[in-house]
Amino acid sequence: KSRLLLTLSVVAYAPKITEPRLKDITVHAGYPVEMRCRSEGRPSPSISWLLSNRTLVRSRSPFNGRVLVQADGTLRIKAVTVYDRGNYKCVASNPAGMDTVIVRMRVVASPPVIVEEKHETIRGKVRQNLQLPCTAVGTPQPTVTWVLFDGTEISPLQFLNTKLFVFTNGTIYVKSLALADSGNYECIATSSTGTERRVVSLVVEQTETVPKIVASSPRKSQVKYGTQLQLDCSATANGTLVNEAVTERDGGDYLCVARNELGDDLVLMKVAVRMKAAQIERKQSIHKQVSYGQDLRVDCKASGSPEPQISWALPDGTMVNSVLQADDRGGRRRRYIVFDNGTLYYNKVGMAEEGDYTCYAQNTLGKDEMKVRVTVVTEAPHIKKQQQTFFKVPSGESVTFDCPAVGEPKPRILWMLPSNEFIAFSSLRFQMHSNGSLSIKQVRLADSGEFTCIARNPAGDDTITYQLVVVSGPPLINGLYSNKTTIRESAVKHTRKLIDCATEGLPKPHIMWIMPDNIFLNAPYYGSRIIVHRNGTLEIRHVRASDQANFICVARNDAGETILVVNLEVTEMLKRPVFKNPFNEKIIVKSGSTVILNCSASGNPPPQTIWVLPNGSRFTNRQKVARYQVGADGTFIIHNPTIVDAGKYHCAAKNKVGYIEKLIILQVGQKPFILTRPLRLTRSISGESLVWEDRKQGSNILCLVRTTSALLNRDSDPGPIFWI
Repeated sequence: KSRLLLTLSVVAYAPKITEPRLKDITVHAGYPVEMRCRSEGRPSPSISWLLSNRTLVRSRSPFNGRVLVQADGTLRIKAVTVYDRGNYKCVASNPAGMDTVIVRMRVVASPPVIVEEKHETIRGKVRQNLQLPCTAVGTPQPTVTWVLFDGTEISPLQFLNTKLFVFTNGTIYVKSLALADSGNYECIATSSTGTERRVVSLVVEQTETVPKIVASSPRKSQVKYGTQLQLDCSATANGTLVNEAVTERDGGDYLCVARNELGDDLVLMKVAVRMKAAQIERKQSIHKQVSYGQDLRVDCKASGSPEPQISWALPDGTMVNSVLQADDRGGRRRRYIVFDNGTLYYNKVGMAEEGDYTCYAQNTLGKDEMKVRVTVVTEAPHIKKQQQTFFKVPSGESVTFDCPAVGEPKPRILWMLPSNEFIAFSSLRFQMHSNGSLSIKQVRLADSGEFTCIARNPAGDDTITYQLVVVSGPPLINGLYSNKTTIRESAVKHTRKLIDCATEGLPKPHIMWIMPDNIFLNAPYYGSRIIVHRNGTLEIRHVRASDQANFICVARNDAGETILVVNLEVTEMLKRPVFKNPFNEKIIVKSGSTVILNCSASGNPPPQTIWVLPNGSRFTNRQKVARYQVGADGTFIIHNPTIVDAGKYHCAAKNKVGYIEKLIILQVGQKPFILTRPLRLTRSISGESLVWEDRKQGSNILCLVRTTSALLNRDSDPGPIFWI
């Protein structure tokens, strides 16, 4: 038999909602509202909301058609009422756990108010159309209902018997009043916050009498052709007849009739129309001179009855008048106007407008004409020479080049840029003034070169050239210029971290930060947790473990680009080193045995242990020597110590937060060894002193005197005869 063993590992992370734990919002009644609840977790958490009325609503399950939880967890209420106020809890859950936030919603509402008077009496006449206003305001917006005098209710956009209609603004329209329409009309404005009423008392009056014409125009009258005809005929109402422009067909008899249901009254009036043939006043051959580009005005005043129609024949044969202003079939631009008085006005005359113009005046009784010869005068352009034609400008500043030109007609100004591009109008950075000057805003390195002004009219051209040199400097970040600089920074979790990106350069560099997930943030940027200040400093609030990554600052201007890469390391709460045994020590060890010098220390980050040997050399755990070894806990191990290893050992522990040290004195014991021995037998006379010299290695001196069988050392008391 064969067997296969599979191990399944399921990784899950408890949900975490990224919104604030407690949030207060204020909403006006009747308006929609959205409450965000974005979360993280693995697997993706499911979102549910506990409403203020303790109802639970889950994702993508609409509740009563007004409340909906969207796919991203956002709770949407279409139209908020005062009953929706209270606490709303968002719950994000998955198999690994759950997280919640609370949103407190306050609903602002105002009761309905009717703007017009609450009690009003309005009078109307029979067959009159009448409107009764009822303007209601409030939060939420109130609904308006009218209750008629017979108890009938009518709502907005509703017709009643084709006589009554209520507009959306609450006004009720009553068509063709009758005596039966008199009575009380009540307007009721209602919303969830209350009710307001307005009562209108309508009184319909009957005022008809037998008609009688009390005033009229003369029985016979004359009027000039084309003028206004007015025949007065006043009865109970004004019945004046007005004809704005009389023609030959308007002569004859006019009968004014005043009539109602009770009877009639009549007046007869006769009208005669006076007429005259068309004639042009001051008729003569006219010769006019006009400068190129100036305006041409030629008068053609004519009289007649009916009023003559004025038309002009242009040099190219085109016919124009006050009605037909232009015939564009010949490609002519419309720059002329024929006024109602017959004057021909020409805007900005060119060479094509030189020639003969004929004015025609015509009415139904005849025709007259007048000829005018027009000559166009020109002068070649001339640009006044300038003292300074060389400009040296820092990048980002502004500069202006003058181009004062004269000529007839007034020359047209063009500017040729260093890129050989022509401009005749202002743009985003290039502004052309009315006097021909060119202003350049925020000059760039690419603007260096020659700028040529060209003044042109039909008589010729003139030019002037300016030389522009743009001074710029590449961007610096924190005083350094490099295509790419990499530095290391550290931050402690749950604290605030500031990363400087101070820039210099000409023009002022544009600053942009590239986040680890390739999100580009331009300065300034103000987020909930990430802020890019105007001076380029990146601020990270509430540092997380996921912030351990590369953050890139890019400074860019016309002169180049500089990049600063910041490798951010996120650590736990820092703690300076502390020795487990902070006191200095003195250790005596036997030669040849292994000795351990203890220098254990704690801290965050874990401190590095450094040992300084008696000879002044430094020893760390990275070094490897046969007799010396540094343990993982900072202890220093000496194998087979000798007298050479004795002395003062300095132990130091350091990390990013601090530095401490202590002293350990080591003494190594050794077996005694006498270096000198007597070469022969020592003889001495009784009663004299006898001295033996003994040089030896060791800690104690022992001396054996055989004559007396005594053993002597430094601490023994041999009596009055022997001493050491």
